[in-house]
Amino acid sequence: MEKIYLDNLATELATKHGISQKQSKLFLKAFVETIQKGIADDGLVKVKGLGTFKLIGIDARESISVNTGERVMIEGHQKLSFIPDATMKELVNRPFSAFETVILNDGVEV
Repeated sequence: MEKIYLDNLATELATKHGISQKQSKLFLKAFVETIQKGIADDGLVKVKGLGTFKLIGIDARESISVNTGERVMIEGHQKLSFIPDATMKELVNRPFSAFETVILNDGVEV
């Protein structure tokens, strides 16, 4: 699947709803800015039908440098998490709904 850029989304929105490319681009930019502001202010933004954007704190941890083999400390930081809305999750998983669960290594002892 190819990447979808803001211009592509704006074109799709403009075509689907009969509005100008400029209007659709302004709308999308305002939408993204609103999400960014919500994350900056509250650390959480819920968009019904799409999902929840949420800042999650990651604790500092120790690791090993792959180049030197020395132990290094990775500082704590925040990352942005996205949890899809139930409607979005269902849409994404629909192509896989016909798959059956297969239990691997049933009865195998290690």
